[in-house]
Amino acid sequence: MSRHARILGAALAALAFGACNDNTPSPAPGVQVSLLTMTVDPNPISTVQASPSGPTWGVRYRVQLKETNGLGGKIELITGSLYDEANGSLIARSQNDDRDLLVFVGENRVEANGSLDIPQDLSYVAADKRAASVLVAVRFRDDRGNLLEPSLLVKAN
Repeated sequence: MSRHARILGAALAALAFGACNDNTPSPAPGVQVSLLTMTVDPNPISTVQASPSGPTWGVRYRVQLKETNGLGGKIELITGSLYDEANGSLIARSQNDDRDLLVFVGENRVEANGSLDIPQDLSYVAADKRAASVLVAVRFRDDRGNLLEPSLLVKAN
């Protein structure tokens, strides 16, 4: 085998190996940062009795993330924190990282100009239903490495 054939073979193998291991999309030319918007549905969130035999209350909601600037990215973390409005204390909290999202949602990315819906729920034990607020927060890293951390406060009644 000639020297040129060996070099060409090694170069092709390196390209093929690199292509197999890199599954991050290439950022769109000229777009420097993602623009991520978040909505929660329903808004306000309804609190319902989760167990008819006991004093367990729950809230269920859907977080929708939309990217509108042409640069996708990965959700690193999403949290929901339920606070008692009477005294500001934390009643319940949920946290899902990127691996949890793969299991429960099937993906952990918001593609360029795409959206992702993430169902969430929180529950707490109390004698009576409480007026509360849910703070939803997301940690998102776009394909250029920029960190975005949008959050939204929603009433739960």
